[in-house]
Amino acid sequence: MARKVLFILFLMLISSGVYCCDCSEKPSIKENWELASQVFIGKVIKIDSSLYSEYGQKMYSYTVKISKTYKDEVFKEQYFRTILGVNMGSCDYYFENGKEYLIYAKKDHNSLGCSICSRTNLLQNIQSDELKLLDELYRKSRKNRNGIQIIQFQNNIQYQIDLVKNSFEEKLKRKDMIIYVLSALNFILIFLLILVFFKNKRIFKSGNESNFDSK
Repeated sequence: MARKVLFILFLMLISSGVYCCDCSEKPSIKENWELASQVFIGKVIKIDSSLYSEYGQKMYSYTVKISKTYKDEVFKEQYFRTILGVNMGSCDYYFENGKEYLIYAKKDHNSLGCSICSRTNLLQNIQSDELKLLDELYRKSRKNRNGIQIIQFQNNIQYQIDLVKNSFEEKLKRKDMIIYVLSALNFILIFLLILVFFKNKRIFKSGNESNFDSK
């Protein structure tokens, strides 16, 4: 009986370890900034808890309004982001409605995710030194863009058109490269055939001359 109890306790410990998220140490400000897709200050204005994952886990959808960005651009009238989180003891950060946070978010398909292992926290708990360093990182990242800055997208349709256009141009470049390579190969092949032809011609000629001399 005692063995059965110990075995059950052992299984419970294993299962709890599966769902428990252990964050031994949070990354530095610079490390977290580099790992994140977007870093910003935002206020949670809506929480939807009626969602479920593909495995039946309860999910939370947080609508966040950005007031300041430290990584990635925030275009005009595009201040809102959706952050998805899963319940059941996952590593996902749990936000409270109406509160303002400094958020280190990672892109997850068409939405964002946020881990409790990141430096994400209530804005009131963030030290001013962290915000100053984030400002510096953001300014440096903008300078490293070779002076090219997109001020805003005209609309989402134009953005999609530009993506398709760029993709088409890349395909044309690859097609041109293939044509150049094939042309070069054809030239080399023709050159080799000419060499073989003249070589065989010389061999044939020398063979006829030797036969003539033997006669």
